Amino acid sequence: MAEFNFEELLEDYLPEDNTKGEEKEATVVRKDRDYTYLDINGKLEGRVRSEEVEDYKEGDIIKVQIIAEDKDGNYVIVSRKKIEAEENFVKLENIWKNSEIVKGKVVKAVNGGYIVEVLKISTFLPNSLSLFKKNENPIGKEVKIVIKEVKEEKGKKKILVSRRDVRDKIEKSELETIDVGAIYEVEIKEILGFGLSVSLNNLSGFIHISELSWNRVEDISELYKVGDKLEAKVIEKDVAKKSVKLSVKQLSKDPWENIEMKYPEGAEIEGTVVRTSNFGVFVEIEKGIEGLVHISDLTWSKKLKNIDDFIKIGDKLKVKVVLLNTEDKKLKLSVKELQKNPWDVAMETLKVGSTAKGKIVEVKDFGMFVNICDEVDAFVHISDYSWDKVAKDYYKVSDEVEVKILEIDEEKQKIKGGVKQLTQNPWEALKERFKVGDVIARKVSSITDFGMFVEIENGIDGMIHISEASKDFIKNINDRYKVGDEIEAEIIEISDEKKKIKLSIKKIEIKNDKKEEKELLEKYSVAGDE
Repeated sequence: MAEFNFEELLEDYLPEDNTKGEEKEATVVRKDRDYTYLDINGKLEGRVRSEEVEDYKEGDIIKVQIIAEDKDGNYVIVSRKKIEAEENFVKLENIWKNSEIVKGKVVKAVNGGYIVEVLKISTFLPNSLSLFKKNENPIGKEVKIVIKEVKEEKGKKKILVSRRDVRDKIEKSELETIDVGAIYEVEIKEILGFGLSVSLNNLSGFIHISELSWNRVEDISELYKVGDKLEAKVIEKDVAKKSVKLSVKQLSKDPWENIEMKYPEGAEIEGTVVRTSNFGVFVEIEKGIEGLVHISDLTWSKKLKNIDDFIKIGDKLKVKVVLLNTEDKKLKLSVKELQKNPWDVAMETLKVGSTAKGKIVEVKDFGMFVNICDEVDAFVHISDYSWDKVAKDYYKVSDEVEVKILEIDEEKQKIKGGVKQLTQNPWEALKERFKVGDVIARKVSSITDFGMFVEIENGIDGMIHISEASKDFIKNINDRYKVGDEIEAEIIEISDEKKKIKLSIKKIEIKNDKKEEKELLEKYSVAGDE
């Protein structure tokens, strides 16, 4: 009689419960590169692709789904992927409900955003929530995200994620820990015209230009650069607006407190030049206190045009406080007020009609400036150089000259002088020596179409019009006279207004003719009587 193995017979008759789609718990038996084999509590082992269970090791118990038997009937093909996806989806829902932050990997870019794989589930990250820069390539990058929405459309689960919400969540959490009045180290991210944008850990903060220093700050970029780290005090925070305002100056005591006790108006103090501009210099009296010396308060001299030629940064400067405005924190200083106004000194000795000697400090086409007293110049117009006509370069810088004070404008602090006025006006001298009717003998100095000129004296010419050059008609005066000829002429006009003298040869010739006629007449009339 044949022998039967009862266990084998029982196994043959036990039903195989390997229904497609059924989920079973299985134990990992062994793994190779492509497949992993499982004990699924049946006649056949289960086989699953190793990539689906790469996170598990031999002996681990996992849940799988029955797919089918292989065509040779050696294995039951199972899958972990779908069950894992369902398990992970449940995890994502819990993460979503609890507003947790989770990591994901950016796998590809799509229209309008990116696909981010989270727990092996594809999620969508819109551009507007990605925080990625325009030229940034985030593919393959692991990022932190927050699940914003989970929904099912047409049998498909759709998950929307956000990086921006992660940032907002972290910022809000950190913002709640920030204490107003506390001091933190910040890093400058951006320099603006009205302040500094800084980073405070993961937060953004702002330091207004007025909170950088107790002094007035004109140009922030002169003091700071991007990347600089500095300490600042939190002076205001708004959790709703996610804003933090900080201050650098409030790390120290306001130096302007009780300043009027230390630097009252009229006080003479010493400071250091810290900045220059085209309108003046800024002098630091002590740390945090700067005053302005306007260009007009640097010197009594009106010749100062370039401040850098007069003073340099770092120079020690003695100044006088001329204005203190504690409310606006403005301090006006002066250098020139430490000295007596040179104009006042000059006015003690200079009067209209007096004379002064000095050096020429500037020569222009229209005149020159002569320094006749400390910081006081007199202007001499070119027409007042000499009674004779002279060239504009007649005088040179550094020449010493004597001038006569012609005008003093005390309101505008201007002095007009003259050189020629130191000698008598040749015209006045000429008027004293000559009168209409005088006959003079002179040489012809120049000839024109309308007449000729003779030099009477001291550069003063007399003119003889062509009509006065002879009693006879002259068509061309050059036919009768030439330069250098000595002629005799009578003064027929002296114009004080035009400062011109007119002469006539014709008048002398006519007088001579009449004289000759008279002599002849007298001669012949006597002869007739005899």
